[in-house]
Amino acid sequence: MRALIHDVELDYELSGSGPELVWLHGLSGSVDESRWLTDHLATRFRVLTYSTRGHGRSSPVLERHRYRYDVIADDLDAMLDHVGFSKPIVAGGSHGANTALRHAVRHPGRVSGLVLVAPGSNALRRPDRLRWGLVRGQLALARRHGADGIVRAITGQDPGDPAADQAAIAAARSHDLASLEAAMRHIADQRVVPPEALRGVQVPTVVAAWRKDPVLHPFGVAQRIAQLIPDAELHELPRPGQVPQAEAAELVAVLVDRVLARLRQ
Repeated sequence: MRALIHDVELDYELSGSGPELVWLHGLSGSVDESRWLTDHLATRFRVLTYSTRGHGRSSPVLERHRYRYDVIADDLDAMLDHVGFSKPIVAGGSHGANTALRHAVRHPGRVSGLVLVAPGSNALRRPDRLRWGLVRGQLALARRHGADGIVRAITGQDPGDPAADQAAIAAARSHDLASLEAAMRHIADQRVVPPEALRGVQVPTVVAAWRKDPVLHPFGVAQRIAQLIPDAELHELPRPGQVPQAEAAELVAVLVDRVLARLRQ
């Protein structure tokens, strides 16, 4: 399905039944890329997921000012209105966690709880030049190998390998690649929220991350967020790839259940 939200059309899906839950994918993700997770969550929740502007089959976007986190957070708020969600739990990974943070600060009282999985390194401050330069360099190198290079960079798999995850490859190919490159440049190169703003977040919050990912998802950033948001819980997760997808999906569902249990107290 598609929804006209502000200056873009966003590709979205609604599935399942139960408590309202939003899943926000990470940078270079999409509705299709997240389906392994949202299909599992939909066995227990009414799940809304959508492709961020510039991602997947949502409208391509090239301009930097159209990727500001205020704009992206307002997209989320308008999507909640579009599907009729009242006060859902909002969960997201990486860029999706950052979006949930910005939305909670910009639209207080709009959601009932937060699940923040591996917030991006730019959640509390703009990334330093060295680390950001490494990311941009990897993107430039991938671009030199054309569309397959970009697909390989965002999936970690060779599109020409018959043993590659074809669903992941197809999801990566759903992007407008020029738009995706712009999103990867502009979204990461900004601070999401000032740290002091998180002290005003007044909903049950679970923050989770893994260790040994200092460039993209530093565990210290997740720790600091959990310290700043009143009564937030911090959980350590296994690194991606260390557990099967089905187990990883259940780990996310358990984090959502933690928030739900606190709401029912």
